[in-house]
Amino acid sequence: MTYQIQAGEGITDSVYTPRGGCKEFLYCKEPEYIAEGGSETGKTIAACWKMHLLALKYPGLNGAIVRKTQKSLYGSVLQTWERVIKNAPVTPYGGEKPEKYLYNNGSTIWVGGMDNSDKVLSSERDFFFVNQAEELTLDDWEKLTTRTTGRGAVMPYTMTFGDCNPGGSKHWIRTRPTLKLIHTTHKDNPTLYDDAGTLTEHGRRAMDALSSLSGVRRKRLYEGIWATSEGAVYDMFDAAVHVKERDDKEFVSWGLAMDAGYTHPAVILLIGIDNDGRWHVAREFYERGKLQEDIVATAKAWMLEKDCRMVAVDEAAAGLIADLRNNGVPAQGGKGKVFGGITSVQDRLKIQGDGLPRLSVAPVCVNVINEFESYVWKPEKDEPIKENDHAMDALRYFGDALGEHTWWMSSGDK
Repeated sequence: MTYQIQAGEGITDSVYTPRGGCKEFLYCKEPEYIAEGGSETGKTIAACWKMHLLALKYPGLNGAIVRKTQKSLYGSVLQTWERVIKNAPVTPYGGEKPEKYLYNNGSTIWVGGMDNSDKVLSSERDFFFVNQAEELTLDDWEKLTTRTTGRGAVMPYTMTFGDCNPGGSKHWIRTRPTLKLIHTTHKDNPTLYDDAGTLTEHGRRAMDALSSLSGVRRKRLYEGIWATSEGAVYDMFDAAVHVKERDDKEFVSWGLAMDAGYTHPAVILLIGIDNDGRWHVAREFYERGKLQEDIVATAKAWMLEKDCRMVAVDEAAAGLIADLRNNGVPAQGGKGKVFGGITSVQDRLKIQGDGLPRLSVAPVCVNVINEFESYVWKPEKDEPIKENDHAMDALRYFGDALGEHTWWMSSGDK
């Protein structure tokens, strides 16, 4: 039986036809290059087709699909990858979460995260594809390039390539001199626009959602601009450094940080604290129009799930504090001066002597990340604009309520 290359699910033509920047990306042979652009410009599907075609063309090839964390691969790029290789002569190896894909011509595509990179970096590769390359540090990227030098390669050219959404204006991706950047647009994605340049039904839904974004997220994901808010309060926040996955087992205690809201978002942040006092925002509740009883119920459920030992709330939210306490949630008022609270969070974002910040955020906490990147000062004043500040306020209450207490230490109350 002859295998016929056909498009993945959702492509309108019977065969995938790359366009624009995605076409340039698919045919590029530079040693290092990245397709950049807003969300859903078709970068990832172009990369998956590129890898598949290379594996078919060069028998015995060894390539790899990489992301910052291995866990994040399975719910993202590998879903696209498996649509592309559906019915192809490819066998996944490693159970429900494959560690590699084996072609019947001897080619192998490995899978791994930079947090568990021993196997993907164990030998030379013909190529590495990095999904969401903006999540990697420069050191991560350079480690990959040391394994695509051409030694023992099957392909006549070796490369490290990736896709990314725009990040901050000073991201290393924009300044690396050996890296070619290829710009993609939404019209390059055949699931969003047909050949005549008309929005598809899926395209209308996707573009409506993207155009409704605000602040830095709109600039990056909708407009495709590498942007940092001018006058950002937390201008040291760097997604490549501060946004990361951490295992719950690393934390010795948990707490909640809350900000009341109805017209504005109500916020609950689940914060893990490790034995070195580092905070990690592991989960967020960020909802408008929710009744206070629903917010209290969510806070109580999270508190019981993680045995949270402190729940910090704006001390001015007397009604919320009373409701929480009446439901067995140990709410504690926090306020502090705005400028002092901001300084405290800024200190936590700084890289310390061990090479790590004292505050990080899980990738799923998209609203916390957006506020870190969008919270700005009033012109020529040591006072922030009251926008994009709901999660930021909650963090400030948490720091104020925590104070000098060491209740979080694994050795018990101090």
